This record gives sequence, structure tokens and C-alpha cells, in this order.
Amino acid sequence: MRRFALLLLVVLAVALAVALAANLSHAQIQAPATEPQTARQALLEMFLGKASDAFTRHLSQAASKALIHKGDDPATSMVQRISMIGHQMTAQAHVETFDQGPMLLISDQEEGQQKVRTEVMVEHDSLTGENDEIELSIHVYREGQPEFLPVIPRLIFSMTEEEGTWRLADATLAAHIPLTDPDYLKGVRKKQDEANENMASMRVQNLATAELHFAAQHPERGYSCNFADLMPNPDQAPNPDQANVSATTSAPSSLAGNESAGYHFAVSGCAGTPASKFQITAVPLESDSGMKSFCADESGTLRSDPHGKGTACLSQGQVIDKLEVSVPDAADSVTE
Repeated sequence: MRRFALLLLVVLAVALAVALAANLSHAQIQAPATEPQTARQALLEMFLGKASDAFTRHLSQAASKALIHKGDDPATSMVQRISMIGHQMTAQAHVETFDQGPMLLISDQEEGQQKVRTEVMVEHDSLTGENDEIELSIHVYREGQPEFLPVIPRLIFSMTEEEGTWRLADATLAAHIPLTDPDYLKGVRKKQDEANENMASMRVQNLATAELHFAAQHPERGYSCNFADLMPNPDQAPNPDQANVSATTSAPSSLAGNESAGYHFAVSGCAGTPASKFQITAVPLESDSGMKSFCADESGTLRSDPHGKGTACLSQGQVIDKLEVSVPDAADSVTE
């Protein structure tokens, strides 16, 4: 009886050992294999991978053979210059990547005291057999607010699988202009208005500078409200007395009472002989445009008014700049 019990224990032990070995072998056989790299992961590795060959290993064999040669360095190799873009990005900013979902990459960095975020979105990812086309769009945010871009960049990468590795076969840069998007159209208008404001501010400054030069060179007349005196017609022979002014302010004499780039420009207040005062205003042609007005007077102070009013600009406008113009002494002008 004891022998039977001992034999039974031995059989059970052997059976248990066999079962454990079989289960272990089955578990090893059924262990999940490493997932193959997707085209999207290959694209990320290509531009952001830390390995020295991260970029080149995902080039097509034809491109590698034609573009990569021994002895190349960043100064002579286009491939090496491109491969350094990702390294520079990761060195200058915090970069987060995503293998799945609508977001491919987020880059956060600081420009001066402003925080700038760049988001790379996946517009579509079309996998067909050994080919995958990935279209990306780029969006920029400054201090949390979308930064307007005149065109929305689109990057299209065509990837092809060669010998188990995804390689870049073609890259296309496209410009997307959504002319039916009200936010985009509003952004276009804002950028154009800002450009017009810059132009108006510069022209008022140029006119004020011309006034100071003119009065110094013509003390018997003082300031002038004639645009032709301040901005001579470039078709006419230059006046030696105004050569130093017209170099930066030359414009047609038809500027008198002119309207340009959404603004009306006027020079007034030149009373008396000699005239001791002047007022220059640049007022938006459309009162509801939201653009600023700009003005200056004999004090040489350039001002602006956020509501686009000329009179308010002159009386209580915000100071933008104080002109520092070197003009000849009036007495010297008379003796000459």
C-alpha cells in the first residue's frame, strides 16, 4: 500500500512538471511579437530620432545611393543639413510626439518673453498595401492665441515599405488657402490693416521730418502745408536744399489731399509768415475699420489714436515716438 501511494505521488509530480513545462512553452510561443513600425512612427524617427542614421535609414535606396557619399559633412551634404533640423528643434524646444490620433507633434518654446506652441496635425493617413500617404498641417499659437498665417502649410509625405523598413519616397509642400473660412478671412483683413497702419505711421513721420527740414531751410516761410514742398515730385530735378529729405520721403506731388492704403492724409495749421505751427493727420477712410489714426505737429512728437480720430490724436493721442532730426540752424541758412 505504501509503495502504491509513493508511486502515485511520483506520477503526480511528473505530471505536474510536464504540465508546467508545457504551459511555459505555450506561453513562450504565444508571447506577443514586437509590433512592426508604422509609416507614421518611421516619419517621426526620421526627423526626430536620436540615432546618427535615423534620417538616412528611412531614405529610399535610390536616394541614399545618389545623395550620400563618404566624407560628406553638414556644409556639403543636403541630407545632413535636413537631418539636423529635428535635432535643432528638440534642442530649442520641448517636443512631444504621438504615434496615434489626430496630433502628430507638439513643440513648445519661448521667443523672448512669449510662449509659442506649434502643433502638427494629421489631416489624413492613407495606408494602401506597402504605400502610405500622410498629410500634415501646421498651426502656430502665440501666448495661447492662434497666430494668423497667410497660407496654412500642408506637408504630404509618401512612404513606401522596402525590405521591412518604411522609407520616404516623396515629399510635397502645399499651401492651403481657405477662402470660405470666416476666421481666415478675418485674419487676412487684420494683417492687411496692420500693414496699412505701419505705412500710415511711417508716412506721417516722414512728413513731420520734412516739415522740420523745410522750416530750417526756409526760415522766411516757416512750415508748409503744401505736399509738393514736403515731398517733391521725383520726376522733377531734385532741389539741393531738400536732397537729404527726399531720399527717405520722396513721393508724387499728387499726394496733396491724398488718400492711400485706406487712409486720408492732411497737413494743416500753417498760418502766419513765417508759419510756426503745423499739424499732420492720417485718418482711416472707413470710420468703422478699427484702424488707428496717426498724427504729428511742430513738437516732433508722433502720436496715435486707437479710435481712428484725427482731432483726438492731436489732443490726447498716445505718444509713439519723438523725432530727433538734425536740421541746419536758421541763421546759417540765411547767411548761405
